[in-house]
Amino acid sequence: MEDNVAKIKERLDIVDLVGGYLKLQKAGINFKANCPFHNEKTPSFFVSPDRQIWHCFGCNLSGDHFKFLMQIEGLEFIEALRVLAKRAGIEIKGYNRELAGEKNKSYEISELAAKFFEKQLWESESGKKTLEYLKNRGLKIETIKEWHLGYAPNTWNSLKKFLKDAGFREEEIFKTGLTVKKDEENFYDRFRGRIMFPVKDLNSQVVGFTGRIFEEVTGETEMGKYINTPQTAIYDKSRLLYGLDKAKIDIKKNDRAVVVEGNMDLIMSHQAGVKNAVACSGTALTGWHLKIIKRYTSNLDLCFDQDSAGETAAKRGIDLALSQGFNVGLINLAAKDPADLIKENSQEWLEASKKNQPIIQFYLEKALAKHDIKTALGKKNIAGEVLQAVKLVENKVEQAHWLDELSNKLRVSQKILVEMLAAVKPGAGSRRPEDGSRRLEAGQGFEPASRLILEETLLALLMKMPQKAKETNPPAGGLPVPEEEFEIFQDKLYNNVFQRLKTGQGFIEAPLSYEDNLRLELVKFKSDQFFGDLEEKDLESEIGRLIKSLKKELILEKIKDLEVKIKEAKSHEVLSLLKEVQKFSTKLASL
Repeated sequence: MEDNVAKIKERLDIVDLVGGYLKLQKAGINFKANCPFHNEKTPSFFVSPDRQIWHCFGCNLSGDHFKFLMQIEGLEFIEALRVLAKRAGIEIKGYNRELAGEKNKSYEISELAAKFFEKQLWESESGKKTLEYLKNRGLKIETIKEWHLGYAPNTWNSLKKFLKDAGFREEEIFKTGLTVKKDEENFYDRFRGRIMFPVKDLNSQVVGFTGRIFEEVTGETEMGKYINTPQTAIYDKSRLLYGLDKAKIDIKKNDRAVVVEGNMDLIMSHQAGVKNAVACSGTALTGWHLKIIKRYTSNLDLCFDQDSAGETAAKRGIDLALSQGFNVGLINLAAKDPADLIKENSQEWLEASKKNQPIIQFYLEKALAKHDIKTALGKKNIAGEVLQAVKLVENKVEQAHWLDELSNKLRVSQKILVEMLAAVKPGAGSRRPEDGSRRLEAGQGFEPASRLILEETLLALLMKMPQKAKETNPPAGGLPVPEEEFEIFQDKLYNNVFQRLKTGQGFIEAPLSYEDNLRLELVKFKSDQFFGDLEEKDLESEIGRLIKSLKKELILEKIKDLEVKIKEAKSHEVLSLLKEVQKFSTKLASL
């Protein structure tokens, strides 16, 4: 295992890996970005090409290639290992499918199902009819192959039989959403007589499917035009954007994402050259979708059906996007969808995709068309509808611009509109998750919640000034406990390094485990990046403050332990325990 980890790290550059998810900026010898794991406006997430690690100084998360992928994709270590090994072209020796977790089996089954559907499209009689339909819709052969489109036979058990013959059990297949349970013992294929669109995650792994009806399925009158894989261990529609694995580089390059509704709209868009497009596949934009898009850009253009149903479905996503600081625009295709427009004239889509209308402008024009601006009631309604959207705009300069526009249109004092805006209650879209992180900055107070973070920070400082390690002896002063119980570093690894610094032995040279080696690399990175340019007097001050904080924590722990003992003690033991508490309290006061 350690061998595989080392080989993967040698072949894959962490900057390339993280850069596939985030828009990185050069920062000296390192790279920085807004942290994807907590809300922030100033970049505090750093990537070190030298050490091949990353660290966020805002939320204090750190790691290497594996930790990043596990954190951002929600993977287990073995899953991250498999994904990165595939990227690096490394075969993981000793990999046993029978011992793999549920997610790994689901990935394997989904990938195999995609190949089955693709083969049916090109080789079966019904598949060839489907292929002609796709070509008539405007898709080129190379596009159909690039997106691995397929066909699900109009039968009850073709896919299930194929997967069982490949060695998978019925219950395993069912967990991927590819079959439906008829009763306790019988399963049948979910997708039948349908054009199949494989849905992939950011690592281009098949996680689910969208199936569009092509043939009528006998007895299935309630099945919709489109059906999707249900929620599974690897598929969550609210967190997946169709085509993002292909679009993410172009979104970063263009600093702009175009969101369309359907799978065909998206594929045709890429075929026409608008490759910074993704699709929500029939669902409204969710907070998770936006969080993912925000890794690449803050500019978002939407192209949705402008009927009442399409607009209602899009409104919540628009509100969420505005409240999260996106610059939201609307692409108006005059009642056509991108797929139809591209089939007629792809150049028109290329031009239309570059001409967006600011979403507040759209709401303003819509309200003006809906209400009579000549009446007091009309003006009131227009202001009420537009201000609801303006309230969600984060930037105050942009807010002022739209207030000015609204004031001119209504011929109403801007002061009145400002008062109305203040009274508008933010909608559900404006609520954000609480950001409980605390930035750790030299010279400022630390949250005492995580002792490990304090110890890590102190060790990083002492690496800059190892002579100070000799001045960090545990508090003595006649305290009635053995001295070793007051070790400042309670973490075994950090204490080992600290003891070596005290005796001038330098860093640990013995072979370390993967986890310990990574932790020490992160301490070194923190030392160089965060405290590299601090003056000696500031280093000294910060080291002294942290030592004092850690000593306080140790003494407080002892006092708490004594308080518990007092509650349980016999009457003749209480007095001596109280005296110990008094001594600790005196020492605490002196600190």
